[in-house]
Amino acid sequence: MNSEIAKRVTVNPVVLNPSQPRQSSSPTILKNLKHVSGYLHSPLVCLTFDDGPDPVYTPAILDLLALHKIRASFFVLGEAAERFPRLVERMLNEGHTVGNHTYSHRHPWMISPSRAKDEVARGSEAIQKITGQAPRWFRPPHGRLRRAMLKQVQAENMTTVLWSHSIIDWGPMGTETGVAQRLHDIKFGDIVLMHDGQRQHNHPHLIVQQLPKLAEWLVQRGITAVTLDQVA
Repeated sequence: MNSEIAKRVTVNPVVLNPSQPRQSSSPTILKNLKHVSGYLHSPLVCLTFDDGPDPVYTPAILDLLALHKIRASFFVLGEAAERFPRLVERMLNEGHTVGNHTYSHRHPWMISPSRAKDEVARGSEAIQKITGQAPRWFRPPHGRLRRAMLKQVQAENMTTVLWSHSIIDWGPMGTETGVAQRLHDIKFGDIVLMHDGQRQHNHPHLIVQQLPKLAEWLVQRGITAVTLDQVA
């Protein structure tokens, strides 16, 4: 199964616009699609989901993305990927990008340098065992950078991805009204942060609720959602 997934992803890459050259190397830390050569004024956004896979909300989000023909990027936790490998396989089979969000989501500033490196390495290992491919993309928990993690990311030839627009679908600000408004405020070039994993304070049910409206709004604005693999 692993080799089959890797073969499909490698042989059938998605090219959004063949007339625009793809960049051979990405920035060390990517925060916005405007940082990618050739996409400064393109009507594109990158929708990203963190903290999954989740057995309840990840399938619901994948169903909605498939229904509206939207592709996204998922930053998965190694321990969750090991528990729900078929959801990771489904992400790739349906044209989404899978990135490393560490193994267990420990706060980068609250662990030793060796543990920080290990979190990155174990996250990559878990993904590669399922997909047959080493991940290209890394996002640190809470968006907090740590030198030890960045060194490991560089050693594994990954690019660190943060975001330019958070939907804040967590905590007391993660209300239905607030999430809806922030989804409406997405603009060209944004890398959008959302969550498909429940964890402690996330509200992925609000994302499931709002995704159809977001899909409609993107079409109205002429905005295309692309994966990280499609643009860099």
